[in-house]
Amino acid sequence: MISVTEAFYKFRRNLETTDTEDASASARQKRIREQLDSDDTLNITRDFLTGAYRRHTKTKPLRDVDIMIVLSNTEYLDRHPHDILEVVRAALLPYYGEARVYCDRRAVRVDFGVRIVDDVSDADEVVSFDVVPAFVKDDHYLIPDDVTGEWVHTKPELHYDAARDANKDFAEQWKPLVKMIKKWNQVAGHPVEPSFLIEVMALELITGPWTGSHPRELRQFFASAASRIDEGWPDPAHIGPDVSDVVDNDPAKMDTGRTALRAAESACTTAINLDRTGRTSEALTAWRALFGPLFPLS
Repeated sequence: MISVTEAFYKFRRNLETTDTEDASASARQKRIREQLDSDDTLNITRDFLTGAYRRHTKTKPLRDVDIMIVLSNTEYLDRHPHDILEVVRAALLPYYGEARVYCDRRAVRVDFGVRIVDDVSDADEVVSFDVVPAFVKDDHYLIPDDVTGEWVHTKPELHYDAARDANKDFAEQWKPLVKMIKKWNQVAGHPVEPSFLIEVMALELITGPWTGSHPRELRQFFASAASRIDEGWPDPAHIGPDVSDVVDNDPAKMDTGRTALRAAESACTTAINLDRTGRTSEALTAWRALFGPLFPLS
């Protein structure tokens, strides 16, 4: 039987993307770009992988990997954001079909129909992509928001820099902890929305010297996040809407998120106490209950 410390380092490795997954993401990105290029109405100037995948804070299995396509036809900015999402969706429908291409709040999701077994995708394939249409605005981008009907300012480069710096300042343990917390959120049914909110809170809540203990850092995050989730969490780039707008505007979701975070803190305390009293096997089982089958028992 492995120790809890060894289990967490193995869990960290289990959450890292494989070379096969990275190759799949790159190949699918290129294929989507080629498919979109065949639509004369889009006029794509460049495309790139972005979001949590680019920041190396994406948990497994790889789903909703963001690809930003930068468009030159700024006439869409005078129309409702939904219009450009529908254009992108229409361009991808012939390749993937009605059931696997649909508009989300700020992107068009393409589901590749990959089967998930025990939190791992078949053949290490990417499960889905979120295609985000964007227009250049000064030194950043405008992307659609179908819920508010507005164009959202974003600068993914600054989000990348913030995650990189936080990880460097925390002995290269910040990103692994964020991925663990995101995996908890996934296993728990996504009580914290959006998942980027976890990352934004972690920029402020996971700081200081690394204690050397994943369990204690995780318990501290859950405790702090539960008490502070309602404070309002702005865009780290300070140009877009609050990242916490989903829970800020929905008391029920706010309560769900807070309750789940408190339950996670309690579960951490139970697991830590089990290990402290020599009941390591039970502690490992408790951690797996929190994080799912990617958390090892041996």
